[in-house]
Amino acid sequence: MLITGIKSRPVYETLTPFERGTVHLVVGQGGGGAAMLRLLRELKQGGTPASRIRVMYSTQSFSGVSHLAELERECADELGVFVSNAALVDGLRNTLDAAHMGLRLYLSGSESFIGNTMQVASEFNLNRDEVKREHNGTFVRRVWCVHCDARNEDVTRRVFRCGGCGLDLIVRDHYSTRMAAFMGVKFDAEQTGAAQPDEELDT
Repeated sequence: MLITGIKSRPVYETLTPFERGTVHLVVGQGGGGAAMLRLLRELKQGGTPASRIRVMYSTQSFSGVSHLAELERECADELGVFVSNAALVDGLRNTLDAAHMGLRLYLSGSESFIGNTMQVASEFNLNRDEVKREHNGTFVRRVWCVHCDARNEDVTRRVFRCGGCGLDLIVRDHYSTRMAAFMGVKFDAEQTGAAQPDEELDT
């Protein structure tokens, strides 16, 4: 049931410093803290002053991994801490609303987190030359139900029950940047009575 080679799948990279930027905004959650720490050290080794670095970190983590203590040691003066991913997304929106030309954005965390923060970046017309994304942690997904329009957060299974309409949905690899979500369709829509796969989302 898994469709491979979907061109809409997000493509991630390794966070490395942009050559230019008036402000380097490093944003992440959970396991994404490891990439943030590596990037922060590279920025400082490259001569970027602390006054041009801002850091936003959410301690909400599906995997339970936290790099908060290390981030506090590395960049206490530049660090903003949020207790949830939703709170960080709101904080990011406020930060970008007050930002000036030349800001460079770095995102690291789960697939769902990166999707939600990229959605905010798009609201402020940040383009691919201004944003880098590195996936860390789990492949939990935000899934949009095509049948009832519900957004289901933190989906970990290939087939799951929609929180909106109660249908058993299969998660497709079709990704919408506008909704920052993968598509979920009734799992046996193409073959009524098909056996449900018991599969975790790991790719």
